[in-house]
Amino acid sequence: MARTKQTACKATGGSAGRVRLLIGSAAGNSSAVGRQDDVEVCEGFRHNDFCIICRDGSVDDDFLLLCDECPCVVCTHCIMIPLAFAQAVRAPHVTFRCICCHVTGQRQGGNALAPYFGFYRNNKPVLDSFLPIRAALEINVTSQLSSDTLLFVHLTLVDYDTIGTSFELTHQFLMPYFPNAGMEYHKVTFDVGTTSKVKTYEDSMAALVDKLSSTTWSRIVFGISNHTDNSSGDPFVGYERKTYVATPVHDFLAIILGPWQALIDRTPESFLWLFSCGALVNNAESFSNLRVSVAHHGVSAAIAFNAVRFQPSFSAHLLLAFCELVLIQCHSIQQAFPNMLGQSYKLGRHSDMFLLLKHDINSVDVFRYCWTHSHLCPWGNFLPLQCPDCGLVDAWNSANHQKEYSFECKGENCRRGFVFSAPANSRVLIPGKTRVSSWIEIPL
Repeated sequence: MARTKQTACKATGGSAGRVRLLIGSAAGNSSAVGRQDDVEVCEGFRHNDFCIICRDGSVDDDFLLLCDECPCVVCTHCIMIPLAFAQAVRAPHVTFRCICCHVTGQRQGGNALAPYFGFYRNNKPVLDSFLPIRAALEINVTSQLSSDTLLFVHLTLVDYDTIGTSFELTHQFLMPYFPNAGMEYHKVTFDVGTTSKVKTYEDSMAALVDKLSSTTWSRIVFGISNHTDNSSGDPFVGYERKTYVATPVHDFLAIILGPWQALIDRTPESFLWLFSCGALVNNAESFSNLRVSVAHHGVSAAIAFNAVRFQPSFSAHLLLAFCELVLIQCHSIQQAFPNMLGQSYKLGRHSDMFLLLKHDINSVDVFRYCWTHSHLCPWGNFLPLQCPDCGLVDAWNSANHQKEYSFECKGENCRRGFVFSAPANSRVLIPGKTRVSSWIEIPL
């Protein structure tokens, strides 16, 4: 029989009965009646908790149908099962194929173009006509809607202002996908400026990690918010005698991530967001040490920025896209990154992004992503607002010759100019709305 389950809905709206409320009167006791999950687990993968079409769980008398070919599920509110076949689709040996698998099969040439029947017995349709779909498929057919266990850990430097940070915003954004728990958020303030403080931090984190180890986490997302030494790129670690001190990045991550290492090793995917100023990656020695350290700790991916005075709030759209595409829809972060960037062009005017991907135990693959605009940021390079020779503002005549941009000052007696070429091995990702802007990916 086609397998089903029920999950809590996200309360996104719908019909509701009308009641009158007596202001100021004592409310009577009430209790919510919850459903008992009736879950049948498909061997080989865990099915999603939300319908791939409407992005919600089961509501009222609806239930979720489990695809026999992938983790996706479809609710019976989004497809119209004819009443005459309500029992037939539950008969033994009936399998269910979701709309995503149907479309994917057609695109890959495995199936000839055919109406969508949904339910099959011995590869033959159970219904005598196609299965109507009530809503539009809002996401990619290769996506999922997963609510696998998720742990957020925000590690912040003591006295670092994180009010309204984008990292906290992502937790709020994801909460509707976890109506039955399964997601935790922990904010940890660190001050490890002396050896004794390092020991205090390690002891407190050991206790927290021991508590969190009782849950099997599918993903961990670390966010580290701190300052960076402008010249060496060393991250700040805390106070020594009331003064901030910094340490090389490999030592810093060894201290900060060390107590979490056992949890990282047991978790299938882990991500590290470094909300630090650009010296961390602009300094060659610091960036080299960062690459070695990321590989050593075995995180799946790390993201860093190169703005000299990085503003973490600018990363909000990038983080929200990461939550949607990677954490919920289960795309790999490298596959999702171009789409993440497409929602973050304002961040691109502020900073380049660096994606460090785990390659093996000794190395990472590194990609630099730059926003490019034919007049503002040619091939990701800085074009001065003012001519440095004659002082004119907005002074550039420009010409585009395929992969090269040239600029010449408009000043009558000024001959200052700039020429920018496409970086070696770069590739253009997604064109901007104005057709003069895009993102480029540069392997490092």
